[in-house]
Amino acid sequence: MANHVHFSVNFHQINDEARAKLKEMFGRIREDGNYRWFSDIFVEGDLTYEETEKYAWTLEHIGPKWSYIEDYDVEGNEPYFNGEAAWSAPEMGLVKLLEILEEHDPNIISSITYEDEGPNFFGVSVYEGSQIYDGFEDDYEELRDRVIMESENLTEESWDEDEDDWADDECRDIFYEEMWEIIGDAQYDLIHECVEQIKEDQLDV
Repeated sequence: MANHVHFSVNFHQINDEARAKLKEMFGRIREDGNYRWFSDIFVEGDLTYEETEKYAWTLEHIGPKWSYIEDYDVEGNEPYFNGEAAWSAPEMGLVKLLEILEEHDPNIISSITYEDEGPNFFGVSVYEGSQIYDGFEDDYEELRDRVIMESENLTEESWDEDEDDWADDECRDIFYEEMWEIIGDAQYDLIHECVEQIKEDQLDV
């Protein structure tokens, strides 16, 4: 069974024309099944639901073999959608979406955050238009080191290199108690820094 990867996409700057297009595309999502498939938003013209349901299509255009949307809002100040995917975040699908929206808003700014359920990895990417402006992905070892560095309750001795494991159960418990907040802070900090810089750069053009 595939590991689930939770993802969240946020639009930090989007004009009315692109928002209307996004709303139109989300209106294509079928609500009569168990899942709201991310791929549904691309159904248009000759491209059918049956075609986008095939693994070959999703692997080429979305990235993961399946990806569904749990929640979305296109009416708020910062439209968003979030969901689950198999093994990796649907960044190819996001780029495909951004390439469409960019035709309506060349200054669109968005981001994606994602976390493997393990977590075996987590990451964040910020997009200016359909191009990545900045981002990172940490694997488990990098996450472990990040938590140890930022934690007030863990030290380098909390991880036993010889045993390749936590020094004791207390250290392990502290890691799992603190890691999600540290993951969220790392993602938020990069997004905030990048969005502010992109907006400044756009004003200077």
